[in-house]
Amino acid sequence: MADQTLAQSGALRKPGRGPRSRNQIVRKIERGWNFASGWAWFRLTEPRRDLPDLVNFVLGDHFFAAMQVRSELHALGEILAELQPRRALEIGTARGGTLLLLTRLANPQATIVSVDLPGGEFGGGYSRTRRWFYQRFARRKQKLHLLQGDSHSQEMLGRVKSAFDGEPLDYLFIDGDHLYEGVKSDLEMYGPLVKKGGLIAFHDIVEGKPEFVGGVPRFWREIRSGYRHKEFIEDPQQGGYGIGVLYVE
Repeated sequence: MADQTLAQSGALRKPGRGPRSRNQIVRKIERGWNFASGWAWFRLTEPRRDLPDLVNFVLGDHFFAAMQVRSELHALGEILAELQPRRALEIGTARGGTLLLLTRLANPQATIVSVDLPGGEFGGGYSRTRRWFYQRFARRKQKLHLLQGDSHSQEMLGRVKSAFDGEPLDYLFIDGDHLYEGVKSDLEMYGPLVKKGGLIAFHDIVEGKPEFVGGVPRFWREIRSGYRHKEFIEDPQQGGYGIGVLYVE
């Protein structure tokens, strides 16, 4: 009887029917609208976009926002625009900004693979909604493979090789596990897939808080002298970020 009285008074509610649940629904609708409107605006204005416009878009305050410094990403974009990679691998995709930029700067018939870890200290992972949009980043004749899992596993290495049909890569972007052993493993496993004349790029080569950069700056300092390389750093004191590029020769 007491339970019945409480239920009639509204003190007991079925799970998911309260104000908090309604607020969650409203937020989901807002996020969905932001997804759709942002993508529609990009597609409508895309024919008029040059490299600076593309960089500005992927750095904008929306759901595709890349966690990059504008000048550093623009410098990398110039290299990619010249290279026009036909086979490119990105380890660590998060919000998708650098992946979107890559699809626009790669060869119109490129095969592009994204590897992203759903969880972990430096994991990201994307929702089903993001995945739906990311799949539509690919231009008409491009092939885009979205692989979620641990880049350090032999299983993932096999999946990546299969996606490229065993062909060598032109470009590898490492921005996944930032722990020293993690970034080292990504280079050791996927670096050999990059052909001569190709590029390997790293993000977060500038010293910063460990929770943001991990062991990437230390690893970069150790390996860069063994390659012809470039560094794109707006401010050495910026506390993270920075892009390093290795030339495979």
